[in-house]
Amino acid sequence: MKIGIIGAGLGGLFSAAILSKKHDVTIYEKLPYIGGRFTNLDYKGYQLTTGALHMIPHGANGFFGQLVQESNCGAKIINSNPDGLFRINNTNYGFEELKKLVSFKDKLKALKMLADLKLGTVDKDISFGTFLEGISIAEKVGNSFSGWALSLSSYETPMDEVMAISKYYHKFGGPGIPLGGCKGIIDALEQVILQNGGIIHKNYIVDKVYIPENYQEKCTINDENEFDIIISNASPIITQKISNLNFINKNKMPIPSKGIKVSIGSRNKLITHNGVVFTTEAERLNGFNQPSNVDKSLAKEGHNLIMAHATQIKNNINDEIDLVLEDIDNLFSEEFTGHKKEDYKILAIQTYRDECPVNHASNGTDLKPVVNDKLYLVGDGVKGKGGIEVEGVSLSVIEVLNHINKL
Repeated sequence: MKIGIIGAGLGGLFSAAILSKKHDVTIYEKLPYIGGRFTNLDYKGYQLTTGALHMIPHGANGFFGQLVQESNCGAKIINSNPDGLFRINNTNYGFEELKKLVSFKDKLKALKMLADLKLGTVDKDISFGTFLEGISIAEKVGNSFSGWALSLSSYETPMDEVMAISKYYHKFGGPGIPLGGCKGIIDALEQVILQNGGIIHKNYIVDKVYIPENYQEKCTINDENEFDIIISNASPIITQKISNLNFINKNKMPIPSKGIKVSIGSRNKLITHNGVVFTTEAERLNGFNQPSNVDKSLAKEGHNLIMAHATQIKNNINDEIDLVLEDIDNLFSEEFTGHKKEDYKILAIQTYRDECPVNHASNGTDLKPVVNDKLYLVGDGVKGKGGIEVEGVSLSVIEVLNHINKL
């Protein structure tokens, strides 16, 4: 088949790398580079990112890792150990250690919560925040996790999403860091696509897509490029806008999620492991990681790259950024005696909202990846239930590949 792919983001590239083994694949990317919000920016010796955090939610074992293997791109992901720690009273605790911080009564409540979550005996129609009410530490831990993983507050996070996330965590485990950062994955996928005879057009704007009703007719991109099927890595809303189809239910519109990412350079190691630290008591910051602990090439020589993330709660973005920066300064003050402002440097502050959100559809508002046998969607607008960040993107690709293979 001839397959046209709109967008060279992670979903488009994964699709192309795997489908180009047996099909003729052409990608159209509007930007002068590929990778979308999952590649690196070289800045003063640091490898910053266009979006993601140099971290894969389920490491080498999840949906993302499965696509890396299926594409035969050879990229490497180093699983984290520990998965994550929770910062409370200036101390980092493992999940099991949190039991020490709660009363016997709250401990019993928490054990019942965990049992209900694992067994699936929870009211799926409530929010994650409602589920956690009554145990202060649980509320803080849950809010920092949902903020870090989904860019939502716990009260914006549907409980059925959390149940699916829990299931995948028990199946696949926690996060990992790709060698070479995000770009290590993108470069490897690009090489596979080109070796398989795929074509990647950059600086190419797609503004018209035609999907025929008759299966025997060809799809077209910009009236001149004919294909048997089309895969769109653009957002669902943009895809509908440029196509002749209306597939978004007006009563269930995708709702984007908003976030703030801060990249920090520091001589001091803020953490010594390769997992996440969830900042449960910060005003706005949800957590941070230090990917240069795994791959020193991600930071300037003799320095560390720290990546911090926060959910944008209020509309005034400048006020939100000020809260995040204050949280970061407090974090360094708590960790290092005699801390001075010059001990670390803010390398970049990136906001993800409006036309470039964290997710084009927040968890619980995603659309289905398969529109029909001619048009498919991949990316963070169609993540599927329980799909965290790029794991959700990968889940959408897997569903699309499975459908195409059945044709």
